[in-house]
Order: sequence, then structure tokens, then C-alpha cells
Amino acid sequence: MVWNAKTGELLRELQGHTDIVTSVVFSPHDGNKIVSGSWDKSVRVWDAKTDKQLSELQGHTSHVNSVAFLPDDHKIVSGSRDCSVRLWDGETGGQLGELQGHTGYVSSAVFSPDGNKIVSGAWDDSVRVWDAKTGERLRELQGHTEIVNSVAFSHDGNKIVSGSWYHSVRVWDAKAGEHLAELQGHNINTKSIVFSPDRNKIVSGSGDQWAHVWANPSLDASWVMDGDGWILSDAKPAIWIPATICSVLHHPYSVLIISRKGSATISFGYSKLEPSWRDCYTP
Repeated sequence: MVWNAKTGELLRELQGHTDIVTSVVFSPHDGNKIVSGSWDKSVRVWDAKTDKQLSELQGHTSHVNSVAFLPDDHKIVSGSRDCSVRLWDGETGGQLGELQGHTGYVSSAVFSPDGNKIVSGAWDDSVRVWDAKTGERLRELQGHTEIVNSVAFSHDGNKIVSGSWYHSVRVWDAKAGEHLAELQGHNINTKSIVFSPDRNKIVSGSGDQWAHVWANPSLDASWVMDGDGWILSDAKPAIWIPATICSVLHHPYSVLIISRKGSATISFGYSKLEPSWRDCYTP
């Protein structure tokens, strides 16, 4: 369905898919096309103005989970439950290549802003970076321990962000493949993730019904929290947080939590740590 973004009015329906539609996106260059992916195993390209189906891209042997345009609209990438990432000609609909290597369903696949790379995330717990021209796998980003649901490039192409089933959001150096940071705060699986256009923030959506907005992290180390509510410093328990606060606590880099449950922050401005902690204690 196509909606008026200002009024919320339904403008038209694009009919043709025969099963659940999992992913849709406008062509970024001029917005004149729409590409959609479906559980009917097809990728379809539509004229955004006339609703006409321009092409049906056939080749996947299972559900299509993700579709995206190259920034110049000339190519399309798709990820599927057949464990493959496929490249298509955005004009003719012909298949240009198949990127093989994932051993689990491919959840998400996108182009880098310059169109030279593709990043994909899959149910094999991996994030992989590919050469968009040759199909060669450039590197595998390892660190997630559960299904990777969503991946995205920063708008300068220098960083990659990924979200996994185990409520983990990770940031990577796109060139070196180095793991830069793990953003903790979601309680269950991260469904969707993206950088802001100015590259200063990341927003993530989760099955915990929250959207988190994060400051783009640097290489600086930060505290983490274990499952019992202990904030860890150098892997040692430093302070315990009650469960009622844990669920709405701003973690490092988190600048905003959008949730009906509210949010909480901790200030250490008046605290005394290490040998002086007893000065803060009232029996």
C-alpha cells in the first residue's frame, strides 16, 4: 500500500504478491520505483506513480526477507530464507549474481552508500560484507551469538550496525571489520536498525516494544550490565540496579528511549566510590 505521508490517506494498493510481503523500499535516486519482497519467493518492481508492475524477479527458492536498491537505482539486492543474497538488474529484472556463504536464512541485506559493498545479516549469527561488483566475500564480522535480524551502513559508509535476536546491537568498522561497540538496553530481539543521516545517532526497534536512540559510539570502553542487574566495571560488580529500573534504564550511548513505560538515568555526580563509598551509606 502507498500512503500520503502528510495526510495519512491511502493512495493506492500494489497487487500481485500471493503471500506475506516482508520488505518494501522506494528507489533512493528519484523515488519513481518501488521494490518489494515476499514469502511468495518473488521480488517485484513497481512504477510508484502508475502502480504498474514493471518486473517480477524470479530465482529465490524460499521466502524473500529483505530488498534494497543501489543508491543510483540500477541494481537491487535481496536476501532470502534460501540462505542466499542475490543481485538483480533494476531495469531489466535479470539476475546478475548470487552471493553464497551464509548457512542460515538471510534476514537483511543492503548496499553501502557508494554501491561498492553489500552487508548481510543471517540466522547463522553472522554479518558478512561482500564486494558488490565481483560477489567476493570481503570479511565476516563475528561477535553475535544469536540470529542477526537487521544490518545497515552509516551514510558515509565507514560503519556498520547490526541487531540480533539476543537483544544485542553492535557497531563495526566497515573497512577493517573491527568490532567498535555493543549497545545494550533492549530486553529481547532487535528487529530493525538504522543510522541517522548525520551519522551521529542510531535508532533501533525491538520486540520489547521500545525504540532506542543511541549516540554513535566511539572506541571508548563503557560499563555493561549482567542479567542480575549488576553494572560491571572491568568485569567486576560495581553497583546493583533494581529490576524495576533495569527495564527502563538508559545504557551507555543511549540518548532516548521511546516507550510507554518511561525511562530512567543514573547520575554519579554526588557519588563516592572505592575507599569512600561508606560515606554514602546510611544504615
